[in-house]
Amino acid sequence: MANPFYSLLAKVVDGWSGTLTVTVGVVVATVTPRARTSALDVLELMVYEARRVHGAAFVAYVDSASKFVVEMPSTFAIAATGNVGTKTGLTVNQSGASAYTFPTAIPSALLPAFGAQLRSRLLGAAKGRSLLAGGFGFSKGMRKVTGLLTLYDTLANSTTFADTLADGGTYDVAVMRTADSTNVMTVERVRIRTASVQRWSVLGDSGRVTCSIQGVTV
Repeated sequence: MANPFYSLLAKVVDGWSGTLTVTVGVVVATVTPRARTSALDVLELMVYEARRVHGAAFVAYVDSASKFVVEMPSTFAIAATGNVGTKTGLTVNQSGASAYTFPTAIPSALLPAFGAQLRSRLLGAAKGRSLLAGGFGFSKGMRKVTGLLTLYDTLANSTTFADTLADGGTYDVAVMRTADSTNVMTVERVRIRTASVQRWSVLGDSGRVTCSIQGVTV
């Protein structure tokens, strides 16, 4: 089954500069993105920073038009400097309300209409030193994410996704709830190795893109 909530892939790109701020009264929460990151990572950092500074529930999610939506219980302002605005879709600074939809869609992002599925081995065992009895010990632990990422959409959109992902690249993969959201939930930063498209559904009018992926940190 595909995830029932919106799943988002935001490409990790170079050249970020500037800041993103959330202001309540005279108190400002600021995020300064790294030079190489994604729109998803920046908004996730903003969620945590706004909650830390303002002590209130700040939520961010994505709508069906691939635009970020941000909300707080009270009136706030959100603003961007440098190229952070164009890279997140906040092309016009917002103030005077408790919820905003960013004016433009997130650049370099993919939003599969029917969700996404990430299959990966998270735990593994590695052979350790030999034991006195002649056997070997094993150490268990978290593994880097490797496996398959599958996107579900119409056949036409899936073909477009496959063409985009065929060039590879690094993406942040997340599951983001809609209006009942409580957080931006980053699943993993992955590098796309291969991508292929197949027909999917009983009628064969939907498509799925299956990608082989490897977890990365940058």
